[in-house]
Amino acid sequence: MSESPDPQSRLQLRRRERLPGFLYARPFRRVFAGWWIAAAASMSSFAAVSFFNPVLGAITPELQAEYGWSTASIALTMVIGGIGGGVIATFVGPIADRHGPRMLMFSSVGVVAGLLVALGFMSDLWQFLLLWGLGRGLTVAVIDIAVVVVIANWFIRRRGSAMGLTMIGTRSGMMIFPLVITAGIWLGGLREAFLLMALLVVAIGVLPPLIMRRRPEDVGLRPDGERLRASVTRGETPSLLTSDPDWTVREAVRTRAFWLLLIGTTILMAVGGAVNFTFVSHMTQNGIDADTARSALALWAGMGIVGGVLGGELRQRLAVRYSLPLVICVTTSAIVWFILTETVWMAFVFAVWHGLAFGAQLPLNRISFPDYFGRYSVGRIRSVTAPPQLLINAFGPFVSGLVIDNRGSYDLIYMVFVGLLLTAAISVLLARPPEAPQRGAANRSLAAD
Repeated sequence: MSESPDPQSRLQLRRRERLPGFLYARPFRRVFAGWWIAAAASMSSFAAVSFFNPVLGAITPELQAEYGWSTASIALTMVIGGIGGGVIATFVGPIADRHGPRMLMFSSVGVVAGLLVALGFMSDLWQFLLLWGLGRGLTVAVIDIAVVVVIANWFIRRRGSAMGLTMIGTRSGMMIFPLVITAGIWLGGLREAFLLMALLVVAIGVLPPLIMRRRPEDVGLRPDGERLRASVTRGETPSLLTSDPDWTVREAVRTRAFWLLLIGTTILMAVGGAVNFTFVSHMTQNGIDADTARSALALWAGMGIVGGVLGGELRQRLAVRYSLPLVICVTTSAIVWFILTETVWMAFVFAVWHGLAFGAQLPLNRISFPDYFGRYSVGRIRSVTAPPQLLINAFGPFVSGLVIDNRGSYDLIYMVFVGLLLTAAISVLLARPPEAPQRGAANRSLAAD
């Protein structure tokens, strides 16, 4: 009879059974597997951008020219997507915590590509509202939550850097999709633009989720690539980094910090969604042609790649409670500049300025709740915070569209945004991290699963 493997060998066997084989080939095996998973999450984030506000804003002038729809009518799809996404999010968070993000992300990317193809053949407003609203709901409620959950679980000490890596995919998508839209319109029109977007989503987003895993412990590893002990007794879970707090949803919602964070991050999503949606329209209204405005949008997104990395690194040096309000203030100053933007050079200055600040804001926003309340219930907590955030985020562009359609100017709504952003900065600054509850490894496992 063969001798049973020692505990360390069992862990290595478990790892080889669960992770793709290429991660054990040189030079991949020298890199912590979490970084490859973060890179895959970044590519999935790229695919999700196809239904984000900047992309809708980039295509809005063409929708208005071809169909005659108003800004508010087009923005109504964000309300539909926000409501649908909020409902979907209540189910996605617990599923992501328990089973991991792999199949959620894989299936969602496929559906998103199919919806883009269907958009190429629409003819009525209700079809656009239904298809785009469903795509929006899936991307923000499934892909976005899955990315947050997987990064929060695989990283603690380097969580900021890992989330910054995922921003490369998000911002690259915001930079490339408007250019793809322009290319499609040059080739023939809106149908060609939607079909090119669908091809890009399939090419970038379908395969990466296949390497996703729920937690490093599931494959014999630890967060941040920390070394396992030489021996692990039967039934014992490897100890976790003590710096990671451990909260249940019920415990988290009873804290003052939870609600202050929710207020601050919800405001950020509302303002960010509205500004991103009106980016191109504001410029064209001020005399800048649509192609130039989309080029500025591409530059804005490109600067967001740099900003996302900087924001992640800033978190490594300064707690979210301080780093996020700092970045919000820089974002606010860029909005003031945008109100005054009337020339091409001012538009490109705004693209750099706001692109860096907003890009840095995104990873800090995403990791705020995991940093405060830990990784074991991050999906469940996200299922509580996402519905109000997505709903407010959806109404931001819609309300902005109503104001713009009635007043013919963006100035008033942007001044309101300035006040809201300052309120968000104060709210996050006041969110003092509460003392984490203490529980053993066994209780932690039960609470998480």
